[in-house]
Amino acid sequence: MTDQPSSKSQASKERQAVRAARRQQEILTVAARLFAEVGYERTTLDLIAEELGLTKPSLYYYVRSKEDVLAHIFRRTYEGILAQVTPEMLAALPPVGQLRRLIAAYVQQACVYPEGRALFLYQPYLISVCQPDMLALREQFQQRLVEAVAQGIRDGVFQVSDAKLAALAIIGALYSLPLWYTNTGPLTPEQIAENYARMLIGGLVNPLPA
Repeated sequence: MTDQPSSKSQASKERQAVRAARRQQEILTVAARLFAEVGYERTTLDLIAEELGLTKPSLYYYVRSKEDVLAHIFRRTYEGILAQVTPEMLAALPPVGQLRRLIAAYVQQACVYPEGRALFLYQPYLISVCQPDMLALREQFQQRLVEAVAQGIRDGVFQVSDAKLAALAIIGALYSLPLWYTNTGPLTPEQIAENYARMLIGGLVNPLPA
């Protein structure tokens, strides 16, 4: 009998945690949309609260500042990317398949999710203020690109000599995606990912002669 109140209390805490996580996601999604529509500088916590129908003190329960919002977006976005490209998943693929998966995971976050687009638009600013553990998430993605290219070079699949430089070229192309992508355009995120993969990986397989 003594376990019943404890079980109810635990269930109540779990429901509260689910509601809090759902609300925080709503805040991040709305904030990301506002960042994209009116700009990071012009978006205020008051505006975010108004869009959500929250009081500012209620919003402060979840986030403390715009930088805090952007930091949450940074973490969630890169955690979402890395979940799709774990070392175990990549190890089961050849180098070309690894790069395809890495590119597709990044494009999905940048195109499908508004918070991902906001992150990539304001990533240079965020990098200057975010914590080392958050930067480590981005570096994990970059390192997986480098490792995939390096393996392709070792296997004789990629005809380039510098894995890091090649990976940086891919990263540069991916980072520019949110600057021009619109969901009303002619290409779906899947088509964009496929075209990017063909062009970027194709340049490693058959680069122009020196």
